Amino acid sequence: MKTTDIEKLLAEAPVPPVPEDLADRIKNEIPAELGAPSSASANVVPLHRRWAWQLAAAATLMLALTGSVTWELMQQPRVPLRDMALTSDTPTLAEGTSPQVEAPAADPADATGTTTATPAPVGSADRLRTDHLQETDRSEETRARIASPAPGIPEVRNEAPVPGRGGTQRPRVETTAAQQTEETSRPGRPQAPPSGDAPVPDPTPKRSFTGEINVTSSYPLTRTTSTSASRPISPAPAEQPTSRWRTAPPSTGGTTEPNDAPYGDVFFAEHGTNPFIDTDDDALSTFGLDVDTGSYTVLRRYLRDGHLPPREAVRIEEVVNALDYGDQPPRRKDFRLTAEAAPTPFGESDRYAVVRFGIRAREVDTSQRPPAHLTFVVDVSGSMAQENRLGLVKRALLELLDHLRDDDHVALVVFGTSGQVLLEPTEDHGQIRAAIDSLAPSGSTNAEEGLEFGYQLAAKQLNEKGLHRVILCSDGVANVGRTGPDSILGQIERYAEQGIELTTVGFGMGNYNDELMERLADTGDGRYAYVDTFAEARRLFVSELTGTLMTIARDAKAQVEFNPRTVSRYRLLGYENRDIADEQFRDPAVDAGEIGAGHSVTVLYEIKLRSDAPRRGTLATLRVRYRPAEGNRKPVELKQRLNLRNLAPSWGDASASLRLASLVAEYAELLKGSYWARRGSMRDVLRRAQQLAPSFAGDTRVADWISLVATAAELRGDDQPETSDDERQGPAQQ
Repeated sequence: MKTTDIEKLLAEAPVPPVPEDLADRIKNEIPAELGAPSSASANVVPLHRRWAWQLAAAATLMLALTGSVTWELMQQPRVPLRDMALTSDTPTLAEGTSPQVEAPAADPADATGTTTATPAPVGSADRLRTDHLQETDRSEETRARIASPAPGIPEVRNEAPVPGRGGTQRPRVETTAAQQTEETSRPGRPQAPPSGDAPVPDPTPKRSFTGEINVTSSYPLTRTTSTSASRPISPAPAEQPTSRWRTAPPSTGGTTEPNDAPYGDVFFAEHGTNPFIDTDDDALSTFGLDVDTGSYTVLRRYLRDGHLPPREAVRIEEVVNALDYGDQPPRRKDFRLTAEAAPTPFGESDRYAVVRFGIRAREVDTSQRPPAHLTFVVDVSGSMAQENRLGLVKRALLELLDHLRDDDHVALVVFGTSGQVLLEPTEDHGQIRAAIDSLAPSGSTNAEEGLEFGYQLAAKQLNEKGLHRVILCSDGVANVGRTGPDSILGQIERYAEQGIELTTVGFGMGNYNDELMERLADTGDGRYAYVDTFAEARRLFVSELTGTLMTIARDAKAQVEFNPRTVSRYRLLGYENRDIADEQFRDPAVDAGEIGAGHSVTVLYEIKLRSDAPRRGTLATLRVRYRPAEGNRKPVELKQRLNLRNLAPSWGDASASLRLASLVAEYAELLKGSYWARRGSMRDVLRRAQQLAPSFAGDTRVADWISLVATAAELRGDDQPETSDDERQGPAQQ
């Protein structure tokens, strides 16, 4: 600023005359701080802190222009600021008084745009040092403003009161581009998004600016923004990464899951693999029957997503029982038993054979079953939003609703952070549909409370005749309340004894608990299934609905007795977590499996024949023991004998059912990494399955499985040469 400009401004101000050397004094003060030779008079005390002379110069100009003080203020002795107690409660000066210099206090509610500083308390050396550093960083801009021409001086004008701040009007200050850059670059300044050319009233302080302004944000993603005049400036929000996961992003941070896992937070239980047992040591094999199919669709989900499943996800019996082998149901009795055997192409010699036992339950027409009382317990926690899991649940329930009878009752319980009864038992399909449509994901996962509410609601209907079922739809990852299988199981056992069965249906992958869902169904005397597509949901809730709802046999157990004279050793394929002590086969207190109407169970053994086995005789005897779900419920025991004459001459001469079952088991063992399939080849399984496909033409489930074998062979990179049956079996072993 030129000397003539300063003199002109001072002459127009309504203040007492100022000393003639005012301009010279101001000009001489600034060069002295910058290290230049000073021509100031001896009675002028130089300022030794940059921010001090900045404050003094600004205060001098402002006070001179407004006429509040006279130049005598500058003549008073000054105390170094490091020893001065700055306060914000200095009284307003009356006209003609001699004020002391004060530092204005920062007002967070001030929307005028004037930059203020918060004073430090007496003796706060750390605060003074901090203020000094902040002012030093801005000294270059301050010097530029002081040396700028007159238009740089703030323009003061009246403005309406700021909404929500009382009725006092405050002046509005238009700030320069340099000031805006300074203010918006300071961290912690509240900002508002652009919303037009005028500031939007808001309790949060805003500033309006003129000119083109470059703003550097203190947010993690720093960017430069250009804006037009009088528009509030705010840093752009941090960009969100584009999701590249089919399921939830990794819960441990980063971009991929640890240990090359395809999904995070997935829980399976490792049950091992059954070994060979010598018949001389133990000729009995006892286990609980199972109709679960969850493992099959879990493996399918992995393979279709381009991943080999973890070995603990493979339960061989569930994979085998997912397919229909064409066993005929009985006409009058509850079950029909079948038995067959043939040399296996997957054994170590020609003395190895595969044995298949089939157990088929009677079928019941939908019109003949009792009315159903269904209590759905639906997981609506936040994790159910992933992959639209809850959306698939809603579609499945609505599809089920279209196939229920008029006398069926439906109740609905939901659980997120806590459980809630959403719909009391009703036959009104309109109310049921509205309740299903209202489901939305949120909160944590309190599965324990949801199941407790569901069972309590179902227990109220026990006095009504019919089928009582609790159906859990969830991803199984409980994280509120008791979350482990063992702690939740105790709540279920007593309800199962009263006749309320639990069916668990799993949805989603990534943040999924297979172990919990399977064990809950086992303890609740029900069935575990996993739904990966709407077609699978329709299969479970429509095609197999009667079998899911109507139980034929409770605590169903199987015991196979091998003849030591013909069989050297045997190995049960699967059922590792269903093992029962041989002496408990006829113990009514032992919990086992449940079999529904129309369900089929397949049991496979690999056996080794004795070299001196007779040409005739018994290979094995199957016994099935269960409690009928209806009638007097007295235990029933069935028996089926397998003789040597039932052994096919070769694997190719065996029935299509036995060959398909043995191929499915080999497929599962290869995925499981079984020691007994270490010499196997997935491409060999694929070749044999394709040759067998015409025998199951029209069976979409078999076609689906063959496509999975092809995918597994590709993912494994299994290029082992295909071998003939004779080459696979090798020389006979004694």
